[in-house]
Amino acid sequence: MGGGYDGKILFQVSVLNRNLQAIGDIYLCDDHGITFMSDIDDTIRIMNVTSLMRTLINTFSREFKAVSGMADIYRYWERKYNATFTYLTGAPDQLYPFLKEFLDREHFPSGSTHMRHFKWLNANFLDFFVSSTHAKKIDTLHMFLQSTYHRLFVLIGDIFQSDPDVYASIYAQYPNRIARIFIRKYKDDDNGQKRLETIFKDIPRTKWATFETGDDLPKDIFM
Repeated sequence: MGGGYDGKILFQVSVLNRNLQAIGDIYLCDDHGITFMSDIDDTIRIMNVTSLMRTLINTFSREFKAVSGMADIYRYWERKYNATFTYLTGAPDQLYPFLKEFLDREHFPSGSTHMRHFKWLNANFLDFFVSSTHAKKIDTLHMFLQSTYHRLFVLIGDIFQSDPDVYASIYAQYPNRIARIFIRKYKDDDNGQKRLETIFKDIPRTKWATFETGDDLPKDIFM
């Protein structure tokens, strides 16, 4: 099945006249196949982003904890669909090494990671953490969808912030390109379910589903 990574480019950058160097990966894929676009915070790692204090504690003081079963189902989808993966987070890109360590340690599929950049000189750190990631995620999703014409996308996020609103907006613009939408929420969250039914009222019910752990997600996304 076509559509997987056609290769990976390892690159190195340096700053002129300064002893600063960095390396990175560029993932290549063709115009067909499936890409899974996954949020990170409270979708695949437990962060409690509805609480600023818990978010800061979980970000800086504790080892990241994965949501049960998510790495397993992601690896299964990667094999089954020869799929590519992209990860989205509102965390500052200065924390990328810690995020990369988490993804590798928990054996999530490799893929590009899209974060926000925090400028230390002209921004308030607490304001940055409580600011909305809505616009950044919209821009990133647009970039992927406008860079391909036939590739399908599966959007995975959580109910605790703006993922449902972001994904509903994207679906309205690219309905034939979005294969499924999966939103993480607690099973007893009736208010959350009502919120989703309102936000997704113009999306066919067969196109979206909820989950709490990876065990709740279907192995066949087209059923």
